[in-house]
Amino acid sequence: MARLYNPKIMGAPAGPYTHGAEVQAGERMIFFSGQVGADFEGNIPADIEGQMRNAYANIEAILTEAGMALTDLVKMTTYLVRSDDITAFREVRNDILGDFKPAHTLLVIAGLARPEFLVEIEGFASK
Repeated sequence: MARLYNPKIMGAPAGPYTHGAEVQAGERMIFFSGQVGADFEGNIPADIEGQMRNAYANIEAILTEAGMALTDLVKMTTYLVRSDDITAFREVRNDILGDFKPAHTLLVIAGLARPEFLVEIEGFASK
């Protein structure tokens, strides 16, 4: 499991994330490509909540295949296409990850690969 850092000299994180994360020597790492809001059958909900849950389910499936869990996440980057979805993003993220706070970057961008995609999450985990 990665060691997480929030130096006291810095302000507390502005959200549910950690300022830094260190992977210990000898740990396995898995990097996952951007996961969008499509479910396992390719269905894409119209709402951000549904797409977020699908993206996290996809991430969890990848980690499970590698013998890992969501609590092994080290760093994620989330791309949203609408700033209005930030509150919903935080609510779903907190519901899924709870008190676990890996390093995380949130970006609002002009668009993703397909216009119906509202979110994409990439990152890596270690164990």
